[in-house]
Amino acid sequence: MENVQLVHQLKCAFAGDEYLIEVFSRPDGSHFARTIFSPQDVIISDGVTLEEVLLKHQDLLPLAIHSRRMPFSSRLIN
Repeated sequence: MENVQLVHQLKCAFAGDEYLIEVFSRPDGSHFARTIFSPQDVIISDGVTLEEVLLKHQDLLPLAIHSRRMPFSSRLIN
């Protein structure tokens, strides 16, 4: 991730666990938020403003957490 700057970070509590949300600014002024579950499991939300990207990411995070807690067999489409 070249030329991006960490501009905000916060911990979000959900279902008894805490998750780190990091928000970065790009040189063009747009932003993205990132939460790392593991090195191979990362969610990213894009937005124009810091506020927009945080709202998107905080809406997405519970869904991402819930889907990771589901048994693998229930995620398969029959």
